[in-house]
Amino acid sequence: MSMLAKVHELLEAMARERVRYCHWKSNFVLAQTVAGETDIDVLVDRSQAVTFRRLMAELRFHPAGSMKGRNFPSVEHYYALDEPSGVLAHVHVYFRVMTGESLAKNYHLPIEEMLLKDTREVESVRVPTPGAELVVFTIRMMLKHTALVELLLMARGKTRRQLVEEASWLTQRAPGAGDPREEAVALARTWLPALDPELFSACLKALTTPTSMGRRVLLGRRLRRQLRGYSRHGAWRARLSGVSAFASLFWHRIFGSLRDKSLVSGGAVIAFVGPEASGKSTLLAALNHWLDEDLAVTRLHAGKPPSTLLTLLPNLAVPLLRRLFPAARTTHIEAEYAAPERLERPASGQSLLFAVRSVLLAYDRRSLLVRAFRQAANGTIVLCDRYPPQGVGAPDGPQLSRFPEAAGGSAARRALANLEARLYREIPPPDMVVQLAVPLEVAVQRNATRGKREPEDYVRLRHSLIANLDFGTAPVKRLLTDKPVAETVLEAKRALWSAL
Repeated sequence: MSMLAKVHELLEAMARERVRYCHWKSNFVLAQTVAGETDIDVLVDRSQAVTFRRLMAELRFHPAGSMKGRNFPSVEHYYALDEPSGVLAHVHVYFRVMTGESLAKNYHLPIEEMLLKDTREVESVRVPTPGAELVVFTIRMMLKHTALVELLLMARGKTRRQLVEEASWLTQRAPGAGDPREEAVALARTWLPALDPELFSACLKALTTPTSMGRRVLLGRRLRRQLRGYSRHGAWRARLSGVSAFASLFWHRIFGSLRDKSLVSGGAVIAFVGPEASGKSTLLAALNHWLDEDLAVTRLHAGKPPSTLLTLLPNLAVPLLRRLFPAARTTHIEAEYAAPERLERPASGQSLLFAVRSVLLAYDRRSLLVRAFRQAANGTIVLCDRYPPQGVGAPDGPQLSRFPEAAGGSAARRALANLEARLYREIPPPDMVVQLAVPLEVAVQRNATRGKREPEDYVRLRHSLIANLDFGTAPVKRLLTDKPVAETVLEAKRALWSAL
């Protein structure tokens, strides 16, 4: 397990600029932290906040905040792509010690200088003295015993075991050093004079020796009362804030992503286009999983948009109509018009059916992508499988102007063609297009081995049609996908992150 290159860059930059900082909590798992397995909790001297923010900008760390208003004063989030590994490094920076229940952080403890002075280096990171970190650990853990949601989380075996292991690690006496517990009691008496030293000692003992949950809850409540002078909100407002945050957490666990962080620079619509069997689904699944660890992200399929209220009933009839009128299917018409000799023309009834279906599809695509544009404007990263290009002659774009004979020559059909074209013009452009490319024979081979297999002629036709798509002013990044999957995913991460 090695330190991320991006984290190493940050540590070197802070040392060079002599920024006073420390990794102020959870140093029990510091090796995993600097390897990018969890966020990096850094306390920075607030008098050097401007210098720190400048360094983060120079190192291409993007600031982020909560989309649901769960931001805390003196606390900031930064994200950066660690390019060698593809890991998203998350720096959680504090300019003041804000702590308490996980969902509320209702206490500002004036112990910043206690933590920042006399730091030592572990895993190339500045950390507080054992006693100073034990003060933070004791208060954080005991305050968690005062909230029902935290108690439910701690009741899980793994969390409870981690608490015991971290307490044991923090109280270990280093050779030639004093007892961290004695140091912690002395520091708490100096830096938190409102806190009864005997109560703090009892809380410390409850965490480091076998103690019933009921005893820890009682001690936690007493501790909370003594710390009320350091609270950000009164008791009732703090409880309402905690309940509201828990309700939001529960709602999003049931109905959507738990991640509500968005980059301050905003969201984006990133379109992934390419021929059949070019790896779009595999790539999008990997990128969605990567971003969903931290940021608000959603994934959609513009090639197969969901029905709207207007199109629901007609779309329900589409499978039956495909069986009754196979010559009116888009794939059939594409193949027909690509053939050197067009011996078969769609009948007028079938051409009208094709025209109506094309307009309904355009309406659904516009509705889906306008909604995606709104989500991106509000901070969400939208990963889009396929996207309508500009101009005539490409898949996923206007069909009736592309196949004029399929639309027919009547006024009604011309009106449908104009309506379809207008619906596509109203679709906002993506922020970036990632155009996947794969050699034709590789695409044919992949198609033959995947679950949802398309006819080989169709794969060859789509490959030729998608070779030169026009997306207007949207920047296009071309990505060859005949490499190993891990290499392709890493290259896609770099392209995506550059657009944010």
